[in-house]
Amino acid sequence: MGDANGQPSRRECFVIAPIGPEGSEIRRRSDQILKHVIRPVVEARGYQAIRGDEIERAGLITSQVLDRIIQNDLVIADLTDQNANVFYELAVRHALRKPFVQLMAKDQQLPFDVQGMRTILVDHTDLDSVHSAMEQLGRAIDAITTDADIVTPMSVALTLQDLRGSSSPHETGLSQVIETLPQMMDILQDLQRQVGGGGPVEPSEADDYRRLRSLIVSLTDRGVVTEQDLAGLAGGASSKFDKWVQHLVKRSNGAS
Repeated sequence: MGDANGQPSRRECFVIAPIGPEGSEIRRRSDQILKHVIRPVVEARGYQAIRGDEIERAGLITSQVLDRIIQNDLVIADLTDQNANVFYELAVRHALRKPFVQLMAKDQQLPFDVQGMRTILVDHTDLDSVHSAMEQLGRAIDAITTDADIVTPMSVALTLQDLRGSSSPHETGLSQVIETLPQMMDILQDLQRQVGGGGPVEPSEADDYRRLRSLIVSLTDRGVVTEQDLAGLAGGASSKFDKWVQHLVKRSNGAS
């Protein structure tokens, strides 16, 4: 597709972010993230990034924002400070199951509803953190394909609803397994912390962990656990646990 002059048209990336009043700390941070993290990465990949306050057309701004959230090729959402507008707009994109990437300030915690969603953490005052965030953002965008199955909390809930209503015992059982995945991931992350910190693990707990690890491997081989599910487990270290998670990621790719 091209423009009237035959030049290839750029894909559009809409940036959802807390903006704040002119001159406020919220606005300064949002401007810096847009200028130094998001724009260089997306523009290098053929996207034109625009934030809600940069829309110049006359008319109802809320309608224009939602139009871009619905129509644009990519959405990047900055979840810093848990801004209500940001989460409302992100929920629309989640429902559409169209490509998006989530960012957040490094010193903040994700709310429960989106804890399972991979989110890039960035400290805009730390150049090393900015560089790392740009690399992660680039990889996330590069991993997006036109036929990708976008998984969101809403899509998982709808899938579970279908599975629970199924007449197949296998699908009903699968829904129960999927519902327990967040708890299983929490237990595995707890194990990682104990192993990494040298904390004691009781023999009975060790047996539970072994059974849980075997179940995760089985689910990975069946394609129930995805690379995105596993990504949050790895801490970036070279421990046995992290090597095991990396091995699972490879198995997940093989299963898919």
